[in-house]
Amino acid sequence: MFPLVLEPIDTPLLPVGETPDPVSLYPPLLDAEVTELDDEVMVTVNLIPGVHNAVFSCGLINEKTLKISCDREEVKTVEQEGYSMTEQRLCSLRREIPLPTMVTHKGAKSTLKNGVLDIHFMKAQPRYKKTSVR
Repeated sequence: MFPLVLEPIDTPLLPVGETPDPVSLYPPLLDAEVTELDDEVMVTVNLIPGVHNAVFSCGLINEKTLKISCDREEVKTVEQEGYSMTEQRLCSLRREIPLPTMVTHKGAKSTLKNGVLDIHFMKAQPRYKKTSVR
């Protein structure tokens, strides 16, 4: 029923030598490691390779959940003998990371180096509610 699909083609869609590695077509997950220290919580996230052209954002959803999003766009144009081919890739990843204890956004610090995002949160002071006992 599908003999043409399985037969080799004479003229590939991509130029010779431009065929992407099949593994690299699927983006990695935002791989995260959470470490609890005495007075802070440290989150280390491996972002998408080639993060230099990606936009990321992070923020606290609540005191125990961090949300990270990463968007990447890549456009490649090849012009040859009478035709032009444009390839556009868009990648959008979202991840919610549970934190081991309550943290505060005050005094939070983040650094991005070589595709690794480090975020440091100060632990939140416990809140006590006064209740009267009769």
